[in-house]
Amino acid sequence: MKIVRKICLRTHRMGKWLIIALCSTLIVCCVFLDSVDQASSVEAGEVFEATLTARVNSAQERNNVRFVIGVLLPRSWQAAGNTTITYTSDFGNGDFVQIPSSVRAPNSGNNLPWSGALMNKFGIGPNLIDDMEWVVFWTREQYNIVNGDNVEIDAKISIRSGSQNMRFKVGYFVGSSEDGLNDFLGGPGALYKSMFSSCFEVTDGEGDIIDFCNPPQTFLTPFRSSDNDILTLTFDREIIPGPLGDDIFLCATAELADGTFKEVCLQKESNRLTLVEGLRGRFDITFWPRQHFALAEGESIVRLNYFFTDASGAIRVGYANSPDEPFTHTFRCD
Repeated sequence: MKIVRKICLRTHRMGKWLIIALCSTLIVCCVFLDSVDQASSVEAGEVFEATLTARVNSAQERNNVRFVIGVLLPRSWQAAGNTTITYTSDFGNGDFVQIPSSVRAPNSGNNLPWSGALMNKFGIGPNLIDDMEWVVFWTREQYNIVNGDNVEIDAKISIRSGSQNMRFKVGYFVGSSEDGLNDFLGGPGALYKSMFSSCFEVTDGEGDIIDFCNPPQTFLTPFRSSDNDILTLTFDREIIPGPLGDDIFLCATAELADGTFKEVCLQKESNRLTLVEGLRGRFDITFWPRQHFALAEGESIVRLNYFFTDASGAIRVGYANSPDEPFTHTFRCD
């Protein structure tokens, strides 16, 4: 019995020292994202700028390390080819370049490239429309970091904004080429940091405002689609409580590429929305636009204007519950 107790005690002590040794091995640096300074809006097509300040506290000598910055933006910005990042730091000055897609993010779990790894880890953050992407860059130069170093880096990010009116929350990531998404001892944060901005707006642009920030009364999926896709149109009656009950019908007008219009506004079964199971007040309808509007060969839809009605057709709900201003959707598949 005494021997067993000694073995258990010795095993416990060995485990304790193993954890300490593991800590010494893994905590090679702590990364801090101190601040991000960005404007609240930008005009469409103009340059969006942000200044990011971060620190690295090193607990072990590292060689040939690159500092990594990721930014979450709408896909329509095509930010990979429209971004420049320069930096000044205690270990050198220079610029960032996009990380090649062939480079896998260390500790990403699924051996993913950096952009996919960040999407797998953080998704689209607090944004509500899944039409965003992480674009990821690292310092052109590699650096040697000495044990005990506490270095600061200031990065200036410049990105040509897209042409579409929209609101969204910008995501930021900082880390290193060595540690990637290493969750030290199962907890996030020591070896990388992420942050999301408040709602940012693109103004004076094209089309309807695409709002990634606020829960929408209605939305179509897939978001990027054509009139030849099977679409699901969802209406959430609880976002702005209004006059509609459980009997809800779609009343829609298709604006065609040739400038003509086709309307389908009948209170019949093919236009009825159904309650989404398990979601109070949320209804949807799935349809094929080309069939729904009986398009002829050569005709195409560029935009939908639509309302929701009751069974009588007398009560009509549009944008912000207006009976006169329709919801709109512009087809975009780029």
